[in-house]
Amino acid sequence: MAGIPKAEQSEKTQRALLDAAQGLFAERGYARTSTEEIVQRAAVTRGALYYHYHDKAGLFKAVYDEQRAALVRAVGERIQAAEGDMWQRMVVEARHAFLEQATNPDVQRILYIDGPAVLDWEVIKGPEPALRLIGQVFEQLMDEGLIDRMPIDPLAYMFWSIGFQAGIYIAQADDSAAAQAEMTGILDRVVSGLRSASRKPEKS
Repeated sequence: MAGIPKAEQSEKTQRALLDAAQGLFAERGYARTSTEEIVQRAAVTRGALYYHYHDKAGLFKAVYDEQRAALVRAVGERIQAAEGDMWQRMVVEARHAFLEQATNPDVQRILYIDGPAVLDWEVIKGPEPALRLIGQVFEQLMDEGLIDRMPIDPLAYMFWSIGFQAGIYIAQADDSAAAQAEMTGILDRVVSGLRSASRKPEKS
């Protein structure tokens, strides 16, 4: 890497470690992945791993954070691209995107199987970008009169917790697709219960 600025070289090394670790953690799980395998796949030294991430747990946290950020982006992009009325775009599409991600094997292993086992609650509890996105969704629904006014922060935190536990349930189920369908039906009923009485669809 002669001639490459130090900052750029450091960034390339971190990226190589993250990509290698993400692939191995997804394929084999945290416990069955060794630091030697990670540095070999990344084509960097063991010292580079320890310099940037201290240890395997620190590297896993960095991979976990990236995977979780990607999940939040996927949900946000689904909302932006969705069509239909406000409820369809802000609730139905967001729920579909979140639960569909929970059937992705890479997401399952890193976020919902190894994440709770390796990281403490302070790390895996609702991240600020996710809570902010959920809060924005509910704030818009309140502005439209689709749900009654209520405190945003606890509402966002509660629904992140519900969604995260739903992801764990789906990831650990023998049949992820069936578990996703079950959770979809339950979450539909839970979220529909928030709708303002004056804005609920009429029963046929």
